[in-house]
Amino acid sequence: MSENGASQTTTLPDGRLVHCVNAYEVGFGWHEISSDPLLTSSFTFPPGAYFDVGANIGLFCIRLRDLCPAARIFAYEPMPAAFAALRGNAAGLGDDVLPIQLALGAAPGDAVFEYFPGVTALSTANPAVGRALAQGLRSLLSGAASDDVQAIIAKTGAQHRQGDPDFLDGLFRAETIAAKVETLAGEAQRLGVDQIELLKIDTEGGERAVLDGVGPLWPRIRQLLVEVHGGAQERDVFAAELVERGYKVTSDDHPLAHGGAPVFHLYARRS
Repeated sequence: MSENGASQTTTLPDGRLVHCVNAYEVGFGWHEISSDPLLTSSFTFPPGAYFDVGANIGLFCIRLRDLCPAARIFAYEPMPAAFAALRGNAAGLGDDVLPIQLALGAAPGDAVFEYFPGVTALSTANPAVGRALAQGLRSLLSGAASDDVQAIIAKTGAQHRQGDPDFLDGLFRAETIAAKVETLAGEAQRLGVDQIELLKIDTEGGERAVLDGVGPLWPRIRQLLVEVHGGAQERDVFAAELVERGYKVTSDDHPLAHGGAPVFHLYARRS
């Protein structure tokens, strides 16, 4: 991992340079985003406002910019090291990508996060989810991943170091970090956003709180991509709620589900 969480750079498979905290995280994250067939088959990408909640280093922002060069992207990431990389990547995407160092939730306030310097994408305000995701990643490293994901992991060399206790201790060591929280409704009002073309939520167990903070914005959100970390039952509850709000909903497994972590994607689009 990068020393003291300092930003470093690596390249995507197409050669584009990206800022990151850990170069070995980028391949897995980019594969998940760029190879998602439902992202392009379920959604449309007209010009307008896009909200990336739980943006980490900004890989989804890069993908959105590829899909919609005219998108205005508001990217939320509360963890300082990941936000520094996000800010670097946003700078390369133009003025219409705004990185914001906040968590979004059900009400304004503060939250305490478990931040994983070795795997920043696991960082969460829900410790139970963090443990489940860490166990799922351990399983993937031991060979439970699909062939394409295993090929990505192989490029990092991580699976060869699974027996190295220093590597694993560093990979899954957590730090406590406090962060400010606002609601999506409040942020949209502050930013002057009347319509959201796509709301993407990837908050490692905080998705319920983010959805509870939507409030009066619901009729003005056209599409949602929600990563659900509470298992199949929570996925079904969220799906039913979205259907009641007028969305057509489909779902798919997250790659970590193959390692035993109960993670799913929900894709919701208004008829």
